[in-house]
Amino acid sequence: MTIIRTAAAAAALLALAALTGCTAGAGSVLPDTESSAPSIGAASPAPIDGDSNGDGELSEFEKQVHAKDAPRDITLHDGTVVAVTPGQPLPQPVIDQIAADAAPGAALAQSADDERAPVAGMRSIREVAGSYADELGRTVVIVYRDGFGYWGSISSVGNSGVTGLRGTTDRDAMVAAVADWAATNDAYMVVVD
Repeated sequence: MTIIRTAAAAAALLALAALTGCTAGAGSVLPDTESSAPSIGAASPAPIDGDSNGDGELSEFEKQVHAKDAPRDITLHDGTVVAVTPGQPLPQPVIDQIAADAAPGAALAQSADDERAPVAGMRSIREVAGSYADELGRTVVIVYRDGFGYWGSISSVGNSGVTGLRGTTDRDAMVAAVADWAATNDAYMVVVD
């Protein structure tokens, strides 16, 4: 009886070993280490610009990051094309154009003729900031003076454009505060005088 039990136990162990891939030979499911080892003379693929994980392919996220960090050509109203390089200050012609486009909104924000004009002016400034943010691939924040003599700021972030900075009558203080905000929020700053 002991021999039958021992033989049954041995057969069960062999069956378990075969089912779990612990057998040697052609039926093995273990990886063949000789064929999966890289050959010494094989050339590695050339690195792809923007491939942050080094897998040789650009994921959708890597494509988006690469596109955001790519230089952009901005066409000015006079037809001139200006290159904008992310991480570098905006070229003066682009700043001048954004300020000129936001100036009518800033004038409305300073108007006392109509009680709705300041709100319409701020909306116009936010639309300008949003339009350029889309074109530049970065947040744009615009500093302007309102009808009460306070300097404020509107950004392209969200529906309200709020930066969280309190207005002040000191232009230089507002410009400095917005410059700090822009630096921490990866934004371009434009001042409408």
